[in-house]
Amino acid sequence: MKRITRVKVKRARFGQVFLHLTMAFLLVCMVYPLVMSVWCAFKTTTEYDISKFYPTLPLKLSNLATAFGKVGGYTYNTLAVAVFGITGSLAIAALASYAFAKMNFPGRSLFFTMVLCLMMIPGVLTLVPQFLLYRRLNLNDKLIAVLLPQLTMQPVGAVFLLSMFFKALPKDLFNAAEIDGASEFQIFINIAVPLCVPILITQAIMQINGLWNDYLWPMTVISTNYSKLTVSAGLIVEFRNMYSQNMPVTYSGYLIASIPLLFVFLFGNRFYIQGLIASSIKM
Repeated sequence: MKRITRVKVKRARFGQVFLHLTMAFLLVCMVYPLVMSVWCAFKTTTEYDISKFYPTLPLKLSNLATAFGKVGGYTYNTLAVAVFGITGSLAIAALASYAFAKMNFPGRSLFFTMVLCLMMIPGVLTLVPQFLLYRRLNLNDKLIAVLLPQLTMQPVGAVFLLSMFFKALPKDLFNAAEIDGASEFQIFINIAVPLCVPILITQAIMQINGLWNDYLWPMTVISTNYSKLTVSAGLIVEFRNMYSQNMPVTYSGYLIASIPLLFVFLFGNRFYIQGLIASSIKM
């Protein structure tokens, strides 16, 4: 009996050791490329060719200044699209989801089903029709061509989450406001919106992350006026043409482009977690 127990203990220990080694290996595979991209941003071209896989001294900080001069304009474009596009997207999503959840009107179930159907359509499937539409409207090579999809396509997922959230809120809360004489819009602004702030911030962080990393649509709709590109597409165009042989400057550009996202996640992390929990519990 004791021998069988010892065998089981040894097997359990072996399993734990194997599990920890596997996790350590996967962690290294995930973290090492990120760390490598950081130290490669501070190398000279010669050092990069010789020793790209480990850090070296001294650090060439001038790479950051060179890259920032090229990335700055694209970053401002992305921030402009993020501020106006995501603000408008969340406003549309909040208004539509409140209407679906708390108001009765003809065709409500049909329209909500249509919204759910839009969630099932891959974005790539609408890429060509969307491009042809924007070209027909003469919006190609303009920043508004990147902004408009944020207002038309992005609210779909947020409408679903917020509708489920609003439906789960107690009706007595809204009935009491109606008895006090509040209009429907006042109820929405003073009761519904403050309650769903964590979900709105969660959606904003997810949309900023998607916008910041998207290069397919900006490069599709902006083909000649490269000064209107967002940061990910701008990095590809700028460094592919001018710095294809200077990889440290390219890494510096990627590093600078990642800093705003880090700040967004650090400052919004608490609300991000609250929003995920709130949306999951209400659903």
